[in-house]
Amino acid sequence: MTMWRVFLIVALVWSGGLWAESDRVLEQNDFAWGISLEPTTSSPFYQLPLPPAVYQGVTRADLGDLRLFNSKGHLLPHELLLPPLNKNDGESLQPVKLFPLYGSRTADLQLLSMRISRSTEQGQLTLEQRQLYREQDEVLRGYLLQLWEGEKRPKIQSLKLQWPAQSKGFIHQLRLEQSDDLSRWRPLDIPAVMADLGFAGERLVRREIDLPIKAARYIRLTRTDGELPVELVSVDAMISGRSVAQPQSVLNITTVKRGEQPGEYLFEMPGRLPVTGMDLIPGERNTIVRATLYSRPTEKAAWISRSSGRVFRLMVNETPFEQTKLVLNRTSDRYWKLIVDETGGGLGEALPTIQINWLPHQLQFAARGEGPFLLAYGSVRAKPSQGTSLLNGFTALEQEQLVSESIVVGEPLELGGSTALSVERSYDWKEWSLWGVLILATLLLGWMAWSILRQMNRAGR
Repeated sequence: MTMWRVFLIVALVWSGGLWAESDRVLEQNDFAWGISLEPTTSSPFYQLPLPPAVYQGVTRADLGDLRLFNSKGHLLPHELLLPPLNKNDGESLQPVKLFPLYGSRTADLQLLSMRISRSTEQGQLTLEQRQLYREQDEVLRGYLLQLWEGEKRPKIQSLKLQWPAQSKGFIHQLRLEQSDDLSRWRPLDIPAVMADLGFAGERLVRREIDLPIKAARYIRLTRTDGELPVELVSVDAMISGRSVAQPQSVLNITTVKRGEQPGEYLFEMPGRLPVTGMDLIPGERNTIVRATLYSRPTEKAAWISRSSGRVFRLMVNETPFEQTKLVLNRTSDRYWKLIVDETGGGLGEALPTIQINWLPHQLQFAARGEGPFLLAYGSVRAKPSQGTSLLNGFTALEQEQLVSESIVVGEPLELGGSTALSVERSYDWKEWSLWGVLILATLLLGWMAWSILRQMNRAGR
């Protein structure tokens, strides 16, 4: 019995080693296609819109068969981001009112705040510098910030602290409290740190504090440990601009064909493009129809309704008057169907022109090692990579400084070709050995269980 147990353990260990060997790290030739990425500046991270060829070459709808390699063939961390459909039209810095809070080390900050407040004729609270008086035994305890005046609340994203150039060599955790009336204060549960450190000729500065969307008018800023704060020169608020639509790519679909049913039109995307909108342009003037749009990820999947609306292309006194847009939620389906109401003649004899609006993913990757880098895609062996955020923990300003878009995108080139897109069917001795060991181990376990059961029956007699 002992020899059988030893053999079973050795077999299981050997089979585990064969499994580990079969799950090897992906290499460049495991992918069908590749695109060279050549940086033009030195940066720890790079970002670029995903090239259209990638959508045509991947095998997975989630873009999981995509990897980044450096010049030595080592895998690089990467992340795919879907950009918002709208973005802020620029940002600006706006100074906020800054009031130092003086008092003894044991003074109540609530009383200090009320000392510097008054009511106006309109019933609003304002702050004035002339109300501040510093007694001889008082020290700087903190600061009171008035983020805006009037009734209109600006879209403040963050605060930027400024201190004298000679104030260096510190790192302080801050406590933030907010109030709308300078009487009732609520803590702001956000991480806030100010730092100015230097070593070996390098300088690390952190002066930005992110704010929630609905921060109150007044912010009270002190140190969490109760010690004296660093003297501030000024504080600026980062104001976000108005929201505008992101510029999108446009693709003309030229393979529209009629379906089996009247008023039915079928077409296919050239890849798994993230579609955000569609223009249906009738081929004949003075056409008005009601259209319904469907899509599905595969040819055998059920159709899903995506959009519907009235589409027209009219000519009024030689002036075009038309409505061709169909609003969509973002989708990456490849197969589409358009159904128009045939009442009144439908779209006529001419096929419609279909224009696709789409917004590519943003690809971020860490520039570890030497370039040029390789974007490889299209593989049946590749599984989705672990979803990790490369820049988690960095502020928006820090991310802007760390990420560069100065990179030249090359033309698609063949790596593993069609071999990477087909399932490998060759069987070698390792695979046969693996299955043989597993079957033998199963038989041994069954034999051992049967032997133990027989001995127990004999002992019971």
